[in-house]
Amino acid sequence: METKIFGGKKIEIRKLSKNDLRNVKKSLEFFNSLVKEDAQILFNNKNTLKKEKEWLSGQIKKVQENKLVFIIAEDDKNFIGTAEIYLGPGRREHIGHLGINIRKGYRGMGLGSYLMKKIITLAKKELKPKPQIIRLNTLVTNQPAIGLYKKCGFKKVAIIPKQFEYKGKLRDEILMLLYLRKYGKK
Repeated sequence: METKIFGGKKIEIRKLSKNDLRNVKKSLEFFNSLVKEDAQILFNNKNTLKKEKEWLSGQIKKVQENKLVFIIAEDDKNFIGTAEIYLGPGRREHIGHLGINIRKGYRGMGLGSYLMKKIITLAKKELKPKPQIIRLNTLVTNQPAIGLYKKCGFKKVAIIPKQFEYKGKLRDEILMLLYLRKYGKK
């Protein structure tokens, strides 16, 4: 897709493709590095090569069906970030669910802001039907991410108690929304 410089590091930003199935180990290593770091993500167990390949195959299928947009940021050897938006099922098909992950050592240099803007632009252009709302959730303790989301226009709409087990404690979850379409005032 394109090459950008973040924090003096040359980063390639591109869409997920069938070619990624040839090197599932890159995706697996990225995911497992987040788990090993104990990043504030949903998952806390490392993946196997087989499960990662199944997951990646499923993601590629959703991209082909225009139900998912997925971008990868990589340096010359590793995945360093991913961002995705997938459409909800059935009566929630108007809602795009956003996920973003950035490898330790690459945070705080503008890559997250760039990936957020890029993935939202792609979602508006490529998802069918077009999302009207982008939804995300995170732990209340993930202040850097919350700051990024607010900067990108997301609004906090709910705090749901005790939704994540993180570092031995049950943590609250923040639900945030970005409206892509104007709705009538309530």
